[in-house]
Amino acid sequence: MSELIRERVKSSEGKSVKIFLNNGWRYARKITGSDKDFVEILDRKTSAYKIIRFSDIKDCEVEE
Repeated sequence: MSELIRERVKSSEGKSVKIFLNNGWRYARKITGSDKDFVEILDRKTSAYKIIRFSDIKDCEVEE
């Protein structure tokens, strides 16, 4: 994964994001936290948290 994507996700805590994974899955959620290996996102409809490994991310779109 690109360092640019990693830095964009880390700097976008609290924003909505679409994360596209290498396996074809897509998540449109709010970023709630991250560390050097993982990003945590919150599904607003179900109030469930999902933790995704940065190495599984293929692309992302951050809403401004």
